[in-house]
Amino acid sequence: MIQYSLRIMLIISALLVWGMIGSAGAEVSPEMPSLNLTPEQWVGHNFLFLDLAADKRAEGYEIYMEDQAKRGFQGDLSARISYAEHVGKQVTVTDVIRYSAGEYREDYVIYLKENETGKKLVGRTMSGQLEGLVLEADLLKARQQFMGKTVYVKKRILEGVYDPHANMTPPAVISRIGSAVQVVDVYTGVRAVEPIWLIVLVNGQKAILPIVYSWTNMPVNAWTDNPPWQEELFTEEQHAKLGWSEALWQQIEAGVVQEGMTKEQVRLSWGPPAFIDNNACGPNKAVWNYGTRVLSFSGDNLAFMETVELKNAVSP
Repeated sequence: MIQYSLRIMLIISALLVWGMIGSAGAEVSPEMPSLNLTPEQWVGHNFLFLDLAADKRAEGYEIYMEDQAKRGFQGDLSARISYAEHVGKQVTVTDVIRYSAGEYREDYVIYLKENETGKKLVGRTMSGQLEGLVLEADLLKARQQFMGKTVYVKKRILEGVYDPHANMTPPAVISRIGSAVQVVDVYTGVRAVEPIWLIVLVNGQKAILPIVYSWTNMPVNAWTDNPPWQEELFTEEQHAKLGWSEALWQQIEAGVVQEGMTKEQVRLSWGPPAFIDNNACGPNKAVWNYGTRVLSFSGDNLAFMETVELKNAVSP
């Protein structure tokens, strides 16, 4: 649910960015360089508190006042800072301490200062990620790159935008993979895994396209050489550019995967896999796991797929 109370903060932030808004329907401008900061590089950088899903607001953020951090790290939920007092606020990272979180795993204690009040806060990453925050530079760059521009979605179904006057859950918005949509607004989201929401216009309906703009505040083992937002959208029209047959596009639209497809075609059809093993079965081989479906690639092409029985697994 989008919180309109965040609009003022976003408008103020937007004034710091030049040339954000291109002409309506224009293609996306060249991508902005992402910071891709590891936690040890966060010192001195500003973050913003995300909104929280409605069922998480009473619990607050898993971040604590400095004098309450020990209680919080021991699992005391009452030590968490409140949602109402911190949503949309800006904090600066003042120090980062690395510690051992188990065998072959390191995490970080993050010290922050709330810039409006000077309050000292402390959080702790899980797998290198601190939930509830987004790098402020990512929000500003996302607005600069995408606001008012045309993008091409990689999803069939998008969440509708909440209308506070309708008093109802917004219906899902149906799109076609690779279809053109216009970005009409950019908000902060509700989770660090997809902290930025592009508000897009699909056949006259507003919908939410969640993205991650940079690899900052994402587990380092998930990083790739590509910007993470490319998982959710194209910046150019692809049907003609890729040269795939209309029959193949229809298979992708129908969620069909078959041997011989490329990794990009499989990803468009089924979305990202739950797990990727790039070291399976020798060099230039990869295995993608989709719950009960296991796909084996030779180079860039799907060699074969099999169905396995896994407890509680869900097929695409």
